[in-house]
Amino acid sequence: MYHAKPLNKGDCDDGSPKQGNDVTGIRTSFSMIFAMAVTLWPFAASADFRKSDLKADPSGQFYCDETMDWCFGLAQKPSNAGEGHTPLLLVLRDGKEVTRQEIILGKRRHDGNGGWRKTGIWPHRFHDPQRRGAFLMGIVTTTTVGYSGGGASVAMLSLIRVDPTSGNNPTGTPPVLGMVATVPLEASKMIRACFSEQDVIDRHQVCHDEYDFEASITPVSDVGAQVGDDDAGQGNMPSLQYVVRASRFPPNADLGTDSSVRPPLNKQEMVRAPDLACSFDAVFRFDRKAQLYETDLPIEGCETYLIP
Repeated sequence: MYHAKPLNKGDCDDGSPKQGNDVTGIRTSFSMIFAMAVTLWPFAASADFRKSDLKADPSGQFYCDETMDWCFGLAQKPSNAGEGHTPLLLVLRDGKEVTRQEIILGKRRHDGNGGWRKTGIWPHRFHDPQRRGAFLMGIVTTTTVGYSGGGASVAMLSLIRVDPTSGNNPTGTPPVLGMVATVPLEASKMIRACFSEQDVIDRHQVCHDEYDFEASITPVSDVGAQVGDDDAGQGNMPSLQYVVRASRFPPNADLGTDSSVRPPLNKQEMVRAPDLACSFDAVFRFDRKAQLYETDLPIEGCETYLIP
């Protein structure tokens, strides 16, 4: 199961005035609020699992941990359906390839919208401090769509469980890979809002409506509190803290209305506003029997952001 915590208006507003037409500054201010919200989450960071960075190796083809013990890369193979390519996850250990596996990312709701799709290694992993046993890494799939005078992109994170010693397999056998969750990671959308010189004047030369979605995912301290099995034996996965903050500029931006019929913007409206309908905190727990995280998300209010 997951625990979701809805937000109140005060959770996203620091009370300071943010006026003017410096949209970059507005975006930066909101990012600072987002970072504060992650820091103030009531769960402590997990003492049992840590989030560490993966960095590109000298070839630029693999992302590796700091000891170069584990490295991950992607190759492509033609899809069985004859449409596009399917990613192959390549896993290196101590510089040697130990396995490669086709990763079925699944068809997204927005795939029919056209655009471009690219996949890449998520530059982080979750592991225990001793770097033993199963851990989590990820693949990010980004879909980008171009509009006339704007565009949109959505990035989805697929978490992969890597188990070096699954079951009774001795060390040295190929690790077992399994996808355990797919969640939205980031999204943005820019919609053209100026179609005449008067529109440019009315909007103070800021001629796009903007929508932004940011998510953070981190292991939390209640590792072992898993669904489907009370045994805290081999293969435990941490619970995951998932924090979402969405915003729009200007505050009255609405995909369902024509921007040209809205009243002119005043200076007080030149601010990026939190969207509480798509801002929430959740905790995912690992279902050991299903070998998946339970990630039924309260994202009914997020379709504006997640469908390009």
